[in-house]
Order: sequence, then structure tokens, then C-alpha cells
Amino acid sequence: MIGCLLKCSILLMSITIAIAVECPFEAEDANYGSIIHPAYTVEELEAEMTEIFKPELSTSCLPTMRVYRSYGSGAVTAADLTEAAKPFCSAPDECSGSKPGTLQAASCTELLQIRDEITSGGYTALCRHDLTNWNVEQPENEGCDKNQVCTDPGYTVFLQRRLSPAGLRRSSAQGESLLNAGVKIDSLQSSSWERSKKSALQVGHWYGMTADDLKEQPFPLDNAVHNAMDYEKKAGYTPATPEDRYTDVKALMRVRTRKWLQEDWEGKTDEGIRYAYSHGGTMQNALGHKFDEGDCAWVKPTENTYDLAEAVTVTLSNKEFPDEMEVGTKKVDMFAVLSPEQTQKMGQCTKLRTDMEKDSTSSGDRTILAADTNKDLEITAEEFTTFCENSIDTSRTCADLWKDVLSLQANPYWKKDETATSFFIGEHAYFNGGWHEKAHSRIGWAFPYRGTTLDTIRPSVVEMRQILSPLDEMLRANMNNERTKAVMDCEPEAGVKEEFSSCAASLLSYKTVPTNSRPEDDTYATTEHPIIGLKYPFPTTIDITPVQNPLLKLAMCLVQRGHLTAGDMAEKMGCELSSKQACSDSNNEYSQYSSADHLNFVPMVTITLLFNLVLRFH
Repeated sequence: MIGCLLKCSILLMSITIAIAVECPFEAEDANYGSIIHPAYTVEELEAEMTEIFKPELSTSCLPTMRVYRSYGSGAVTAADLTEAAKPFCSAPDECSGSKPGTLQAASCTELLQIRDEITSGGYTALCRHDLTNWNVEQPENEGCDKNQVCTDPGYTVFLQRRLSPAGLRRSSAQGESLLNAGVKIDSLQSSSWERSKKSALQVGHWYGMTADDLKEQPFPLDNAVHNAMDYEKKAGYTPATPEDRYTDVKALMRVRTRKWLQEDWEGKTDEGIRYAYSHGGTMQNALGHKFDEGDCAWVKPTENTYDLAEAVTVTLSNKEFPDEMEVGTKKVDMFAVLSPEQTQKMGQCTKLRTDMEKDSTSSGDRTILAADTNKDLEITAEEFTTFCENSIDTSRTCADLWKDVLSLQANPYWKKDETATSFFIGEHAYFNGGWHEKAHSRIGWAFPYRGTTLDTIRPSVVEMRQILSPLDEMLRANMNNERTKAVMDCEPEAGVKEEFSSCAASLLSYKTVPTNSRPEDDTYATTEHPIIGLKYPFPTTIDITPVQNPLLKLAMCLVQRGHLTAGDMAEKMGCELSSKQACSDSNNEYSQYSSADHLNFVPMVTITLLFNLVLRFH
């Protein structure tokens, strides 16, 4: 009996070891990247970044709040794109980047400053329509540029480029976010194009607005820069030559859009805003800034007027338009540029601040949130010192603890080299790699590379305490300087990283444009080119490098250094540990086991088998 139990125990042990060590390793996403065309990291792209605000452009507007940086290369450099597209393009300039890429980073403090300003009233949100299906670009051009009937009420609107499923979700989330931020919409307006009208109606739905409340504004907002012939028909002119077409329409549209931006609107209230959807080319023509689909420019008239001695007459190649801009027309200020993702975070920050102000336990709160006495989501050195002296029992000085707190401030993208002097509660970073397409066909090689790279913003006090719980654990652990340094300097092991991998999810209420996976209901995000038999030179996926979250790293280091268990830390953070075990060969950096474990496995199994044979024959 004892021999049987011994044999069964040894056999069970050998099976357990085999399961623990030899489970198949699942490689990371390998959809993008090769020796010839490797995936670009966010850091590599940042080095190529250039500001798109050009001082030499007389029409350029510099936003007051900078939470958004644009560059032209996208996730593929021009040289790479040209090389990959050689089989498809007869000339290098036929394949080009057509949409800007952006790096976006904002703290709750910055987003609340924007929110408080725009809800003071008088602003116009001039937005580019949301995400569309680019593979219908060719029939749109046929129906609009050549036949000039694309927006004719008697003609089918289905030739137009329409919002994709992702665009419908995203614009709807935009409306919900604005409502959460306390933005009051007085007037809902759009161009006469379907993608702009649908974007506006998705936002208006959250405010109880319908198509009857939507005001079309074709002359200041239409898609004239890219579909000039349609606009010519509406405006009643014909250019002298085809070469004059875009020069004419840009000259007329620039004046009309600028004039519209400074005009009041029907039903204007003291705290209300005008929310309008237009098109990328129209917006860039008026403001000198490149906008991606869904981006909004928040614009307000200033007290400064254009230096005009008389009303402006816009002279085109074959016609004059008198009195297009009157004496006394005001200049406009572009306060901020926000993407839908940042707008959603602005709404969440507003809800968090409201919850903090109402929180009945805040007076007795001993978490780091209590240090923010004025509820601006920014903890200053003075606020922390007061909090530390009254709420933390520690053998270390408050000055030393403050240095540690500041070192845990995430500083993504262009902020990463800044010296932190305050601790900002809640940060969000978003990477948009832009689009590329085959220019001569206009049918689009669309490469959307987008994704949240850092998200420590949550809309309630309870959730925010969970995000900040590793910091609270460190402050109250009463560690000496040596132990604190060991925690702060540690590098989490692969096994600990794997355990906490599910604790870093993004909090967006809709599926974003695909990066490593494709939303099931977005049939247009595919590596198959719309023209049968023609492939994209690049896949539509890319690995987006996340921005390091110091709070998550601290949580893992506290566990690794034995200050609390992984289960306890995860419970405080409000997340579940990953059940997946990281297993692979000894060369995999994510292996939970060292190479010594693999070396010891073979002799252990051999001894176990031999011992079983001896017992059996005995």
C-alpha cells in the first residue's frame, strides 16, 4: 500500500512538473514586422515628429492648450512606403501619406482646464467627420467631381464615403462624453455631406436632437477642397481653367469659413456652444492645421478685428464675390484640438471631480486623493506636505516621500523629459499613426494604427483609489530608505508581469480602430485591398508600444519584494490576476521559469521514471 502511494505521488509530481514547464508558449502578435519592414515603436516615431503649425502660413492658428502633437510620417516612413509600393506605383509620388499621425497626451488637470474654458460659452467646436469607409472613395469622386451630383437631393447618397461602424460608435461616444463633461450644445450644424450629417446626429442623439434640429451649412463647411466641382455648382461659378479649380475654391472657402466661425448662431446662450461637423481639407484650409477624422478644433472669436478698410471682395479666376467679409469681422482663437478619445477622458475627469466634491468620506480619507484639497486633480508640494504630516505615520521625512511620489509621475511623449513639480491624478496617452493611401487612385490604401498607450483616468473616486492604491501602499508601508530604494529601483520579473497583465486595460467605452485585432463588425478593416487581387504593401496591424505606467510597475515591485501578495495587491487595484501562465523555452524573456528549471527538469523526470521501474519490478 505504501509502495502504491509512493508511486502515485511520484507520478503525480512528474505530471505536475510537466504541465507547469512544458505548456505551449503563445508568441506575441506577429502580424506586422519583418527584417525588411520592422514595426516602428512610438519612441522611434517621436524622433521623426515635426510640428505642423507653420509660422509662414498666414492662416495658421496655434492652439492655446497643447495636448496634441502632429507629424506627417505616420507609422511607416516615406522611404519604406515608396519601397513597398514599387510594384503598384509607376511613380514614387503616387503613393503618399494622406492623413496626419498624432501623439496625444493629457492629464485630468489639463482636460479639466479645457472643459472649464469651453463651458464658459461662446465656443464653436469645428470637427472633422468621424471614421469612414475609404474603399468607396472612387465612386464618390465619380459622382461628385465628374458628374457634380453627389450631394444633389435627387441623387443617391450611397455613392458618398460613409461612416464606418467604428465611426458610428466613436461619434456616439463623443456625444456621451460631451454630455458627461457638462457641455451645453445650443446649435448642431454640419456640411451637406452624409458623413458629416451622420456624425452630428450621433452626437445630437445624446442631447435629444434629431434631423429636424440639424442645420446644414454648405458654404462654410462643405467638402469643397477635395470635391471642388460639387461646390462650384452650389456657389454658382466656373473656374477659367481646370488649373484654377482648387486655387479658386480655397480662396473662397477660407474667407467664408473664417467669417462663419466668428458669427453668432440662432439660440445662442451664455454657456452654450455651437457643434459642427465639416471636412479635413476645409478645416485645414481655414485654420492651417491638419485634422484626422473625429478631431475637433475649439474656436472662439477674439476682440481683435481684421484690419479692413472696406468689405472684402474675393476675386476668383472667372468671377468676383463682393462683400464676403465685412469691416469689423473678428479674428478667432483656436483654444484646443481634441480627439474623441481625449474628449471621452475629459468627460470622465469631470465625473471624477464631481464625485470627489460630493464624496462624504473625503474629510476622513487617508488615501493620496485626500491630498488634493482644491479638487483640481493636481497635488502640489504644499498640499502633499500638509497631507503627509497629518495622515501618514512614517519614519521617513515628508520631503523624501514627495520625491518618490514625483518619480511615479508618468510623463508620456514630449513630456517625458520634463521635471515634475506636481503629481497629476490621472493621465491618458493615445497614439494615432495616421493613414497612407495610393494617391493616384484615391481608392485608398488605408493603414489605421491607433490605440491607447497609457490610461490612469477613471470616472469615480472608488475606481481612482484603486488606480492609486500602489502609491498608497508604498506611503504607508513605513519602509526605511534602503527598502524603499529597493522597491523603486526594482525591475519586475516576467512571471509577475504576466500575473498583472490584465490590470492595465484601457477604459474606452467603444472599440477603437483595429491595431492588433479587427472589430468583428468593421468589415472594411482588412489586409485585402478593395480591388480584387491587389494587396496592401503593408498589413493593417502594428504593435503599438505602450507608455510605461509607473504605478503598475510599483504594484508589481511591491509584490516582488514581498510587501504584500499578488492577490492582495490585485484586490486593492480592483483587477483580476491573469490566469494564463507564461511558458516557453529558456530564451523567451517572458518565461516564468529560469533556464535552470528547464535543465533540472530532464534529470528529475529520468530519476522519477527509473524509480517507478524499480518499484514495479520489486
